[in-house]
Amino acid sequence: MADHTEFPLHRSEDRPVSLPVDLIHAAEPQNPKLLLPALLLVLTILSTLVAGFIFHVQFSSETEVEAYHRISEALAHPVQVLEGLDFAAAILLILLAHELGHFLACRFYRLNASLPHLIPAPPVLYIPFIGWFSGFLFGTFGAVIRIRSQFRNVKQLFDVGVAGPIAGFLLIVPVLILGMVYSTEFHEFEQLEGMFMFGEPLLFKWAASLFYRGDPYLLNLHPIGWAAWFGMIATSLNLLPVGQLDGGHIVYALFGEKVHRIVSYATFGGLILLGIFAFYGYLFFAVLLVILRFRHPRPYIGWQPLGKARMWTAIVALVIFILTFMPVPVTLVENSGTL
Repeated sequence: MADHTEFPLHRSEDRPVSLPVDLIHAAEPQNPKLLLPALLLVLTILSTLVAGFIFHVQFSSETEVEAYHRISEALAHPVQVLEGLDFAAAILLILLAHELGHFLACRFYRLNASLPHLIPAPPVLYIPFIGWFSGFLFGTFGAVIRIRSQFRNVKQLFDVGVAGPIAGFLLIVPVLILGMVYSTEFHEFEQLEGMFMFGEPLLFKWAASLFYRGDPYLLNLHPIGWAAWFGMIATSLNLLPVGQLDGGHIVYALFGEKVHRIVSYATFGGLILLGIFAFYGYLFFAVLLVILRFRHPRPYIGWQPLGKARMWTAIVALVIFILTFMPVPVTLVENSGTL
């Protein structure tokens, strides 16, 4: 048992509580390590640049032959991948805004947290028996931070959990609008079998109706718009009320441990059903949640009411989830015919 000392925290009934000395020391944030976050940042800039270049090729090429020719040219002249700079900047700004929301909330409460760790992903992929696939890979799997301190109360937990999705959403909206403004209509061309159709969350539909001037059935989304699309799916997945995801933090802070456990298992069951009947990718995400575990660490001080302001903020987070969630993010459409 660690030594305890009096620390001026108060429960809702204004009785002082004791905190262990090691928790007080943990409340003094340490300088985060820079090497690994910096290395991952550089790798993710490179991978999203290549992904952005491929998005630009797909966006502006009139034929499949032209697209392959431009990609082949880039192999000889790599500077051409700088065409993907706007996509890379947009997707990195969205991801960093989300994680910096968490990070700055941790700093505000003097909690030890790492800098954001961006996760690079291959912008092209080799699929056995099919070949190289370079379409609609985003060059990143997202970003994470690690919080090393124990939360002292549920108010801290709520504020840190909700700060990321709100900060990211504030970047998603203008990026999506820009993407719609610069979008064009598809050129007429013969479609091959196996065309991918991508889900459109409510926010996407509203932005298209307001800022896209072409035929909605022929929307050729600008790469900046694809960065916003990725941001929406990342935000909605983070807001799922399960485990230690952002949505799990919010539910735990609002309703306590028992309700959090029930909601987590219910959400997991819903993901399994969606994975079976709608989108197989949700099965992979469900397995990932099992690996991460549903159990949520307890704050040092037990549950206490959050107050009206945080309840309204929770409603804002729910609205963000509704606006960005896609039951079926990707569908493979066979025998699509001619566009």
